[in-house]
Amino acid sequence: MKLHFGSFAVVLAILTQFAWAQSGQGDLPQSGSPGSSQQQGSSGPQPVFTNPEERPPLALLDEVTAHSFINLGMGVAAAYDTNVATFANQGYSRTVFIFSPSIQLKQTRPKLTWNVNANGGLTTSSSKYSYNSANPSASASILYQISRHWQASAQYSYFYSADPFTQYLTYTSPPTYNQPNPTIYVPLGTTESGNGVLNLSYQINSHDILSFTGTQSFRRFLHTSYTAYNTYSWGGGPAYQHAFSPKLAAGVAYFFNSLDFGHGVSRSGIQQFTVFGSYQLSPHMSVTGWVGPELTNTKNIVPVLCTPYGCFYEVFHLSSWSTAFGGSFSWSGARNAFTAGVQKSVSDGGILLGIVQLYQVTSSYTRQLNPRWNLNLGLLYGDNQGYSTRFHAQHLSSFTSNVGFTRQFTPAFSATLQYILFYQSQQNVLYAEAPTWTNNHLQFTLQYNWGHSLGR
Repeated sequence: MKLHFGSFAVVLAILTQFAWAQSGQGDLPQSGSPGSSQQQGSSGPQPVFTNPEERPPLALLDEVTAHSFINLGMGVAAAYDTNVATFANQGYSRTVFIFSPSIQLKQTRPKLTWNVNANGGLTTSSSKYSYNSANPSASASILYQISRHWQASAQYSYFYSADPFTQYLTYTSPPTYNQPNPTIYVPLGTTESGNGVLNLSYQINSHDILSFTGTQSFRRFLHTSYTAYNTYSWGGGPAYQHAFSPKLAAGVAYFFNSLDFGHGVSRSGIQQFTVFGSYQLSPHMSVTGWVGPELTNTKNIVPVLCTPYGCFYEVFHLSSWSTAFGGSFSWSGARNAFTAGVQKSVSDGGILLGIVQLYQVTSSYTRQLNPRWNLNLGLLYGDNQGYSTRFHAQHLSSFTSNVGFTRQFTPAFSATLQYILFYQSQQNVLYAEAPTWTNNHLQFTLQYNWGHSLGR
């Protein structure tokens, strides 16, 4: 569930949302999707620094006038799961109904763009093990052109839900410092999380950019016994990028990330030094890559002997070097888009106490079958190996695949049918009774969005 996240390359940690928010979108934007809402008021200041998933635009300001709009939406979804009890000896199925009203406000000026999203909702289930729950979420962002060469941006998002599969339905990109590890399913319970990113960019000239980034996040599990896995983190670092040509860009970066699990039960500090680059093979094809050493320091308070009167604890420390690397390939045509990526890095372990060494492979394909039908396919594989001193024997592998069809009845009204297969296997995971877990998730969603310009 939400807040997931990996000690990933800084270049993917700085402004990942700008690149990956576009992946998985069809050529025909869905009403109510991020792709459709960003179409309106798209002028204004543009981000001067992006990670290698996109070529750096190196553009400061567009000559535009102010523009504002409001977008109202309502989604109704019905979902069926064959087994929602992770690693339990006795699984159970359930049917879930989700109601999701939303509102978005955005204003674009020549030097300032701000955006606010709020989503309310109610989740109700037929299962005796579940309960009715609100699932609100909200986000806000601001992009400000301080001067010709200086630009600042800030984003913050909040999430609260008792639906354990929301992470897999909303996150299709690799984890970053402020996102959850998407390859680990969290047991039943309510998840609350918040994520913030602050970025300051300086455009030295038309080819060189210096950027400073800070992050903060938290994740809490409510109505469950897994309180030890609550996570709090913060981090930051600089990055430098140079555009050698319109096709080739490269740079170096440093990022420090601090993770606290269970308020001191397990703490980790991760320093990452990264060299990254991107190359545009053709107007429709590009590759990116990054590599660098990671220095990881951990501190774990481990119970060595417990009695009815209490436990004796021992503190373990570990410091080690490892190599983090990753790369991606993307291709897009008139009606098709394909992306694939691979990575290795130290990451948040989710239900594994502390951190893990994560090996991850992602792939997605989108095809616009005709002006009203879209097809989406996706694969996600993760291998999580316990990295902390006490929990090296813990291991969890995960495979997720999905196929979905979207029908656009009108520019404002759409329907989506989605099937997702979840499969996970584990060794020595706390509270896990069965070695493997499989769930088939089938969901049908109706979405209506109404947008209106508020003028200049």
